[in-house]
Amino acid sequence: MSLARSDYRCHASILLFFLFAMLSGCAGLHGPVKEPEISLADMQLVEIKPFEAVVKISLRVMNPNDFALPIEGVRCDLKIDGKHFATGVGNEHTEIPAYGMGLVPVTVYASTFKMFSSALAMLQGMNNGQGASKPIHYEIIGTIRLAGLGKSVPFHSKGEFALNADNP
Repeated sequence: MSLARSDYRCHASILLFFLFAMLSGCAGLHGPVKEPEISLADMQLVEIKPFEAVVKISLRVMNPNDFALPIEGVRCDLKIDGKHFATGVGNEHTEIPAYGMGLVPVTVYASTFKMFSSALAMLQGMNNGQGASKPIHYEIIGTIRLAGLGKSVPFHSKGEFALNADNP
């Protein structure tokens, strides 16, 4: 009776070993993950507190890989006109299809002082005859945590937008 139990344990151990070996082999089938292209798609003020502002941003993620990117989290820093503006995280699970794109929401937190300083600088530029058509430059630096692949992929993106009252 103990011999049968010993054989069962041996077979179970061998089966588990091969199962883990196969699963770990599948994790590397995709090869290296190409860095996704990230851009700022939207920015909405959620709440202003005495010392911080809560802003919801949407990141447009373009996947250059031939496999889907299962995103389980994002961490990012946002710079406006070269100055640190906000830091945030998002944990909404999203899958970006192979060679596809999708929006990933991230909540960022900005110093109210920095936010008002940036707004004041823009207003001063408008009053100095520079107008509202001067583009505002942004930079996003962060990482995307991929579910199931056990890795984080860095990203870095720059862009600009204009606050022009003539073009709503």
